Amino acid sequence: MEEATPLQLDQEPAARPLLPEAEPMAVQDIREALVIRERDLFLITNVAGEVPLHNLDGYGFYYADTRYLSGYEFSFADAKPVVLLSTAELGYSAEQVLTNPTMRSLEGRNLPRGTVEVRRQRVLEEVLEETLRITNYNLFPITLDVIYTFDADFADIFEIRGYHRTKRGRLFDPLVRDTSITFSYKGLDGKKREALINFSPSPLAIDGDSSRGSRARFRISLGHRDSSAIRIVISPDKRLGSVQGGERLGSVATEYSRWLSETTRVYTDNEFFNAVLQRSLTDLRMLWKNDGYGGAYPAAGTPWFDTLFGRDTCIVGLQTLAYKPELARQGLKVLARWQGKKSDPWRDEEPGKILHELRQDELTRISELPFSPYYGSVDATALFLWLAAEYYAWTNDLELIREIEPNLKAAIRWLYSYGDLDGDGYLEYEKRSAKGLVNQGWKDSGDAIMHADGTLVEAPVALVEVQGYLYAAKKGLAPLFDALGDPISAQIHRNAAAVLKRRFNRDFWLPEGYYALALDGQKGPAASSASNPGHALWAGIVLRSRAAQITERLLRNDMFSGWGIRTLSTTSSRFNPFGYHLGTVWPHDNSIIAMGFKKYGFEDEVNEVATALFDAARAFPYYRLPELFGGAARSAHHAPVPYPVACRPQAWAAGAFPFILQAILGLRADAPAKRLFIVRPKLPQWLGHVQLEGLRVGQAEVDLYYERKGDRTSVQILDVRGDLQVEIVRRWPL
Repeated sequence: MEEATPLQLDQEPAARPLLPEAEPMAVQDIREALVIRERDLFLITNVAGEVPLHNLDGYGFYYADTRYLSGYEFSFADAKPVVLLSTAELGYSAEQVLTNPTMRSLEGRNLPRGTVEVRRQRVLEEVLEETLRITNYNLFPITLDVIYTFDADFADIFEIRGYHRTKRGRLFDPLVRDTSITFSYKGLDGKKREALINFSPSPLAIDGDSSRGSRARFRISLGHRDSSAIRIVISPDKRLGSVQGGERLGSVATEYSRWLSETTRVYTDNEFFNAVLQRSLTDLRMLWKNDGYGGAYPAAGTPWFDTLFGRDTCIVGLQTLAYKPELARQGLKVLARWQGKKSDPWRDEEPGKILHELRQDELTRISELPFSPYYGSVDATALFLWLAAEYYAWTNDLELIREIEPNLKAAIRWLYSYGDLDGDGYLEYEKRSAKGLVNQGWKDSGDAIMHADGTLVEAPVALVEVQGYLYAAKKGLAPLFDALGDPISAQIHRNAAAVLKRRFNRDFWLPEGYYALALDGQKGPAASSASNPGHALWAGIVLRSRAAQITERLLRNDMFSGWGIRTLSTTSSRFNPFGYHLGTVWPHDNSIIAMGFKKYGFEDEVNEVATALFDAARAFPYYRLPELFGGAARSAHHAPVPYPVACRPQAWAAGAFPFILQAILGLRADAPAKRLFIVRPKLPQWLGHVQLEGLRVGQAEVDLYYERKGDRTSVQILDVRGDLQVEIVRRWPL
């Protein structure tokens, strides 16, 4: 066979440059990208299923915040195939159906277009496996050459996103053997990263020329209706999969089925909504990631945030308690493990603080970036406490609460010792790390927090929604400490919550009849009209007498696009329908606001938001809500404008519809008291009935049936298994 001269295993390959210093990669557009993901691996390709060499759109095969393959292409020897079908709908597997253009076989015979079928299936498990099956539909035998081209740059995820690094490690020439290619890179962190590509059967030839990628050529001879298969397994850092071939696809499919079977089952009379909800739940499974310590969590979003984020983990846990409380349970344990231990300005770490994000990339490992982990999140700690309280309310799992009690107490100490920078009772943030985040709430882009005139708010900043989270945490901690046998602490938290609510409604309320986005370092209000006060509704810190004003303000045309509530009003000087936090629509933001509407009794407004997002979901591929989309007003064309580099899937976007459905159905649990409350359910016009099976409250399960007749929604209790009392009530307690 023809191949590049292989290097011996004990040889040190020659180093080659990684990327030109003047050409840092910065992603522009992944709207048409296909993404598959499983455990800690993901592959992002263009719409044809290819990873083009030297692409600047972030396409590639990723592991541990690093792109292990930057080129991964298939073609006939002298022509590109015609793509007939390309899908990644399963989430863990992708398939392309290809055919030939008009071309010639190696025997010189003319092959009409569409006479050779190529089926290309990839599946992720512990490794990436591709099976390529070629079938000849010509009436005569043919011989073809097909070519795979690979390349690897081992680029850091932050480099791909546009970070300009000044030094790189050593990228070695590919190591070529009869049946494999190995790409390797030794980083500045001393870690050697490898991508091993194994072929079966052996290629006719492998060309390891690094200037145009490494090419594996296969020669295929086929009679009429004959098929031939090529199998490729790509392993990061010498990992081995537990199964192979068709078993790999079946193994992951079985895990998905098990995941869904352990979730509250939801059946409705709207098949589109069933598909949207099913996509939401399968996306959460798609993002599920083991933490290496026996725990797991939902990665925040693929491709850019495919790791542990404190805020996202908490919010997803809160969104899904009625369906899969295991997400909250695992999230609490993982976040407790990474809770801050010391004061470290470089990472914005403080004792008791819950992390912002955790990375494994090279730039972080050499401390050029502070994400190992990074703690620049003002709200994750309060959300952690609130999640613990809500988890207990749904599960009565006092065993876990006792297990993490030291973490809860450490988080509470952080609220008072570090979170309140000036002792005024509010949580504030101010960046300490030179490479940390300027803004540390969920709208964490540098230009997201501004005054009404567009000037940026100066630190320390007290965000409106964060005070709501703080209130909900303090209020929720009271029953926790009662259950832990500490009534004194319980009463302290009740009193603190009441005081905070009074002061908040005095200091954040604006004469215009809305809440300030934030208080600046001089305690002046930032009077921008933004979506953030909707989170205060969710938290219950808003006075009932003001809730109607907030609800009405959020649904005015300058805030409500027709596809959802914008992050920022169109009247703001900084409004941009394509600005990350400056006027786009975020599904998770809308789900939180919808739950806020529900708690204050605005069921019609819940359904208005639900309808807008439902219509949006139907317009996106696979009915998948992305991380965010454009804030342009809804037009007659019935399609929301995509955001060009949004994550798909994104965990809290996947949690949006489960949470909205909980609001529609009015589900509120008090598992310690063995009670489930159903608060004023009202189905939207596009749902005639909804049935829940296996809804868990503590150790009990209940099946419910909701039916709408006109504007009236009735509820039937079909079955209760265990000790549980179900009550239909008129009001959500705040």
